[in-house]
Amino acid sequence: MLATTDPFVRHFVQPVPRREPVEVRLFAGESRLTLEVGRPMDFRALTLLSERTCSKRSADLAGFGPRALAKRAIGRWGKPIDAGLFLDTRHIEPNNVSHLLMDIVPLCLSARRAVGEAAFVFRPLQPAFRELLLQFGIDPLCTYRPVSGEKLSFRLARGLSQFGIEAHFDAPLYSYTGEVYTDHAAAPSGHRKLFISRRGPRSPLNAAQLDAMLEARGFTVVYMEDHAIPDQIALMQEADDVVAIHGAALAYLALKARTSRLIEIMPPSVYHDHFPIGIGHKVDRYVQLIPSFDENVQYQGWAEIYRHKQSPFRVDLAQLEEALDESTPGAGGREAGKAAPAHPIVMGA
Repeated sequence: MLATTDPFVRHFVQPVPRREPVEVRLFAGESRLTLEVGRPMDFRALTLLSERTCSKRSADLAGFGPRALAKRAIGRWGKPIDAGLFLDTRHIEPNNVSHLLMDIVPLCLSARRAVGEAAFVFRPLQPAFRELLLQFGIDPLCTYRPVSGEKLSFRLARGLSQFGIEAHFDAPLYSYTGEVYTDHAAAPSGHRKLFISRRGPRSPLNAAQLDAMLEARGFTVVYMEDHAIPDQIALMQEADDVVAIHGAALAYLALKARTSRLIEIMPPSVYHDHFPIGIGHKVDRYVQLIPSFDENVQYQGWAEIYRHKQSPFRVDLAQLEEALDESTPGAGGREAGKAAPAHPIVMGA
């Protein structure tokens, strides 16, 4: 532990290596684009600090109704829990596999590597998300109450400026967390080629034809909700060739050292670079497909984007077949199995 500067204890300062942009092949309707997707910002160093304080997350409890008022009262006036050394993650949305694996778990693992045992504070979690955290030895303290003790916090430095990692950050947290994971131990699943499909919102309207087409190419069709959390991890850990409807399950690929090919199918008029930024540096061939694209949707804001994102849609089978043929080893693109540039772990000590 380094010398203290009141009121902070500085646990480490670690350089953040530059990462080369990731090549992503994008099929949007009839357009064929090759993107260079990189981190939105480059920072010089990462620091872990602690300070004696009482952490209250009352800002997360806005809203009306008896439950919201009760939560707000607990957050503001509840008796503080003395947690000793703790990391408060309640400013980040926890109830999503992607948020957990790409934003929160890396911070918890990095803090634990640097300081040893610490308490990890969460808002109340659904059972499946608690189970996911337990896979990494993280037993969450779920509460709306204030928490007191030595609060841990991460800072990223650019030049001489320090930026605290909060819910809204000028460089997405997931662009700095991929290096935490190398290869997560999991029992073999026996499936090297997976198609991760969806039910309900964002489900393929032509699922029967889509499944038949991919099964003919050797893919196994999987619905993640049919499997327990350890089995979900195992399926994605062994998969080397993945086709998936855009969704949180893709975050499991962050746990792997390499994936040969990933084809991400997005709903019409919806584009995200979330996964190319977060896990693209671990994928040899990354392809994104959008059946059709109306740029006016983007200008109308999140409500309109979300409406398109959460609606069942028809996958363009001809577009997918072209993408499969083009990204097959020997058909161009990056060489299969090409090693990623060697980078030290960014978010640990």
